[in-house]
Amino acid sequence: MTRVPPWAVRRIIVTPLVLALDLLLVVLSPVLLVLAALVSPLFGGARPLRMTLIVCVFAARHLQAALTLLGLWVRSRFGRRLSCPDMQAAHYEVMRRFVAAVHRAIVRLARVDVRIDESEAAYRALTTPQRPVIVLSRHAGEGDTLLVVHELLCRHGRGPRIVMHHALQLDPVIDALGNRLPHRFVDPRGGDTEREIAAIARELDGRGALVIFPEGANFSEERRRRGIERLERRGHRRQAEAARGMRHVTAPRPGGALAAIDASPGADVVVLGHVGFPTGLGEVWRLLPHPQTIEIKLWHEPAEHIPAGHDERILWLFERWRILDEWVAERAAARA
Repeated sequence: MTRVPPWAVRRIIVTPLVLALDLLLVVLSPVLLVLAALVSPLFGGARPLRMTLIVCVFAARHLQAALTLLGLWVRSRFGRRLSCPDMQAAHYEVMRRFVAAVHRAIVRLARVDVRIDESEAAYRALTTPQRPVIVLSRHAGEGDTLLVVHELLCRHGRGPRIVMHHALQLDPVIDALGNRLPHRFVDPRGGDTEREIAAIARELDGRGALVIFPEGANFSEERRRRGIERLERRGHRRQAEAARGMRHVTAPRPGGALAAIDASPGADVVVLGHVGFPTGLGEVWRLLPHPQTIEIKLWHEPAEHIPAGHDERILWLFERWRILDEWVAERAAARA
């Protein structure tokens, strides 16, 4: 189990080390880029140069965000006003600029075409600040969390609220944003994730969006198999049978999604599916020379259409995931 150092240790030791690495990459970026350009012909498609550019842009934006967050902490009277609306808005702006800059760099340098297919109802639900939204997203591929946050924060102006693995606090930017904004860090092996999700959901306002990945981790055939076995061990035969019919997604774990819906019964639900993400760093490297397409699909479920009973909601969630699986299969076949 990953042990995260206490707040004081993270601030005094971890943060300076990470930011020193960012600064070193920024200072050495001209040399690194020249070296990457010289070896690029050996790999084809300028792989080393593209990857080095992405890393250097990330380091520069990461350092900029960290220093801005330090300035906001000072402006907030050394943390005493962090919960004030103006400070919350300023932190969301730091988050928006950082996500937008990294997203833009990856899209341009890796030559990624992002295509979005959403119904008018889904667009209105995300764009109109009338009531909160719970986003249930597929989890598959490196960086899909960045895409989901970009979709909500940069495209629709929603303030995403995310339940994150506690180990992400080792990143000083995520640590600061996660603890100053209404996000939550949880230890999946020892924390009450559903309680944390419910706490966020209860605080949602008309501009908020709670992001949940019901699969729990990136899709793999091994995780899909283990998910079916888990359902069978617990006697959930109907859900296990439904999960066996899903070939491209892992059976959803209903706890977090249902905790959010119970705690915020007036919230609409948007299901977000995507295809085209590389499954690991090896595939990222392999695909770099080639233009890539990422497709996003959004389904809207109004609050009044969500069943009231616990068991009915579980079946409802599995049906949404069956529809998602069919769409992923259709798009995978078309791309092939």
